[in-house]
Amino acid sequence: MVGAMSTVFANPVKLTGTIDDSMCAAKGKCDDKDPVACASKCIKMGASAVLVVDKKIYKIANQKKAVKFAGKKVTVEGTVTGDSIDITSIAEAK
Repeated sequence: MVGAMSTVFANPVKLTGTIDDSMCAAKGKCDDKDPVACASKCIKMGASAVLVVDKKIYKIANQKKAVKFAGKKVTVEGTVTGDSIDITSIAEAK
């Protein structure tokens, strides 16, 4: 008898949203009038960068790729697993 093994493959996606910090994204707003300054400050203070698409918040597996886009609208390509995204490419949205 051969045992069956189930493997889940996540499909690559392309999403456009905003790189925010986990603290302000959870509240649904930034405390600062400048979202770039706010997100950058909160990330430097220890919050994680997250991708916000509409009202959906994605945790970012590879933080280094996203931090320089804090507070900016971006288009990302990557693999979504649950509520996390592993970014393969990221660029500021036009």
